[in-house]
Amino acid sequence: MTRWEHSGRSPRTDNEDGEVVGDGREPEAVADALLRGRSIVMGGPLGSGKSFLRSRVVNVLRQRGSDPIMVRASAVLRHTYANVFEAASDARARALLRDDPVPASTIIVVDDAQELDAASLAVLFRAVHSGRATALIAVTEPRLPTSSRDGVVDVIHDLWLSGNADRIELPRLSPRDADRLLTLFAPHEPFDSVTRAALLWSADGSRLLLRALVDAGLAALTEGRDPIVAIADGASHGALAAVLHAHVRDLDDEQLRALVLIDRAPGITRADATRLVPVAVVHELRAAGLVYDDGSTSHRLTANRVLARAAERALGRERSEAVISDALERLLRDEGRWWSTPLARLLADQWMRTVARPADLDGVSPEFIERVVLDAARVANDTGDASDAAAYAAWMRTDVAVPAIVLEQRFATERLGARTTDESLLDLAVNERRRARTLVTFPSVDDTATAPDLGSAGAPDALAKSRQAVSDLRLRDAVVLTEHVRRDPATSFLRDRIDVELLAGMARAYLGETTAMREALNRAMRMFTSGASFDDALDRIAARSYDLACRTVAGTDDAEAVDRLAFERDMAVRAGGSALAAASLAAVLVEIRRGRVLAARRELHAAAARAPYRGGESLSMIELETAYGLAVFRYPLEAQETLAAVEMPAAASRMLQHSFASTSSVVAAANGNIDEARSHAADAWTLSSMTDAVMLQIRDAHRLAVLRHSLAEQVLAEMRPLVERIEAPTADALLRDAESAAAGANEVGPPPERMLQRLRAALSVRNDIDEPGEAPTSLPTRSLTAREREIAQLVEEGLSNRRIAEALFVSVRTVESHIYQARAKVGAASRSELGAAVAREIRALRGERAAATTQMNARG
Repeated sequence: MTRWEHSGRSPRTDNEDGEVVGDGREPEAVADALLRGRSIVMGGPLGSGKSFLRSRVVNVLRQRGSDPIMVRASAVLRHTYANVFEAASDARARALLRDDPVPASTIIVVDDAQELDAASLAVLFRAVHSGRATALIAVTEPRLPTSSRDGVVDVIHDLWLSGNADRIELPRLSPRDADRLLTLFAPHEPFDSVTRAALLWSADGSRLLLRALVDAGLAALTEGRDPIVAIADGASHGALAAVLHAHVRDLDDEQLRALVLIDRAPGITRADATRLVPVAVVHELRAAGLVYDDGSTSHRLTANRVLARAAERALGRERSEAVISDALERLLRDEGRWWSTPLARLLADQWMRTVARPADLDGVSPEFIERVVLDAARVANDTGDASDAAAYAAWMRTDVAVPAIVLEQRFATERLGARTTDESLLDLAVNERRRARTLVTFPSVDDTATAPDLGSAGAPDALAKSRQAVSDLRLRDAVVLTEHVRRDPATSFLRDRIDVELLAGMARAYLGETTAMREALNRAMRMFTSGASFDDALDRIAARSYDLACRTVAGTDDAEAVDRLAFERDMAVRAGGSALAAASLAAVLVEIRRGRVLAARRELHAAAARAPYRGGESLSMIELETAYGLAVFRYPLEAQETLAAVEMPAAASRMLQHSFASTSSVVAAANGNIDEARSHAADAWTLSSMTDAVMLQIRDAHRLAVLRHSLAEQVLAEMRPLVERIEAPTADALLRDAESAAAGANEVGPPPERMLQRLRAALSVRNDIDEPGEAPTSLPTRSLTAREREIAQLVEEGLSNRRIAEALFVSVRTVESHIYQARAKVGAASRSELGAAVAREIRALRGERAAATTQMNARG
């Protein structure tokens, strides 16, 4: 490494061995055409890889004995030399300039041809048209179709339009190619998945920008900073700033103004944005990928943050501030005839900076002021900016105490860890009471209450009580409550209607009623994708996470749910702000279900760093899920560290208490503390046995049997008649594996390893398994039945459970049960690992047979 190179930079791939990424980028084919005498125009926007492909083509030409004339145009040369060919060190270039003879099959390679001066362009065209030379012309074209075009570019286009050259289109990198390129630039996965998604979104298909962003991200990691923050807020100077400026310099003033507005008011609706900037400009920016439309009915817009910040620098501070001032003045002038919450928060910020108290705002109605401050405080609380929410409310209360704003202030104060001295009752309007319920924890319902009593509550109260019932594992109560809410005409909010279906799905999952669970989840997903307003990125991630959790509890196939959650994670990255922390938490669940527990741990650390505030049972459950995965995949120290970080409140729900006990059991087993593991497993059983959560009970019974607890036989005897009535196929498979573990059948290896193998198989994770170095290279498969082996072979061939069921004329449930049982027998951590193990055994048997046949032939 030379002394000026930075250790945090991406590997340079501009060499003969570097991989060429992108469709249609084939250096050998381009070189073949040039050697046959066919000129080529290579066009694309800045960062599309023209220079990179050009260098590869030159390498191929030289390998084939051709030495092309290299011409590199630039704005500096255009202003320094009368003709760029004069600056070339190649004598053949000067011969072309003078129209002197040149050797046959001369090839000219021109980079950045859009910077050619008129004289140089004439020399080039004379050489091509006369057949004295063949040219490869790389030209940078505007990224937006409405951008002003250089006359040089039009002339070069005429060359291929007239048939004197071929054209190679180099568009922006596709998402797949950009992902491959990021792996080349940043090998060994230094970034968490959310950072990776942010880099890809920020790069906007530009190879040049992606490399600059990766370099900035790697440098941030070496300095202990969040790469997402570093590239967004720290790109005002240096190499990244230069690249960003180059990517926005062809934007006109209207486009720059629109980018600044949307960046400063993230989430502004398309309708509101087009009140302030031309609608055509918004459409242009969206089509170019500079602005993201969330696809909701509101069409909320978010700007590509790093490019928007570059646009703001290009526009200048004074003109950028004028963009926002004009927008806020328009909102004030129209006096509420239209409304934008993102602009309302900006207006509240402006008032707090410039006005001492609300009464000093001349000509602004009190109702308008209240609406602005209430919206600002609500958004601040929802995005984790509790200190801002408290400040808005305190500014308002210098003159008047509005109950809804006081509610936001109390919530913010609580989040900040301070105690409020104001405990007076708030006289909230009817439409504000729903907001109050979302900000407070509903008191736990008495376990002695009967389902009919609970169902007599109103719809809003019943929804809150049904959440509490699920947390307390009172699942039949939750079913009654959710049915009541579903049928109540007062349940009109889409979010409430989706929530009630997800809660019903979770209750059914714990009860092992997979058909009813799927029906509830399908109803939720139909509403989710119906086009109705369900805009917030946090809500979308929460809904997808809950859907995945239901399928995990029931032990059904969750491949599609994992992929949907991964998609929402990537979309949340584009929304930015507090959605980044939610995206990181979603990434934890995705990685766990894919069996990548070390990656999940990294995502968890990233989420903790990005979370506006820590706490809450949801976060604790995700931490416990991560610790459980680390333990069963034999990372005991990491599992113990993760478990120790979990905060267990004194008033923890029964669900959280159970998760903590079961995770503590597995972590203790991973650390070799079997007696402690048995004790925690018994605690988990005690908790679940007091509920109707049969899927937890069967998993607890399985864990007791695997750990050889003295109560295992008694518990299994209790579970057998119950499992016969459970619809979920996982229940029967778990029971059979528990009985096998209790009997000591099909066990290979030391006891702790056998235990972890069985517990790992019970996770039903997908693929891409994180295995430590000491993991066994093969799994015993001889104990599988013929049907289990047949299904495993089809898994290895890539068939889904549904396709396997169709091929074998059985139900999907039967396939799932066979796969689970087979994985438990061999200790496979996923269905793909099971398929690979059977395939290895089949190949080995075929090898033995081939060797035996060879020996027989030799003897004969």
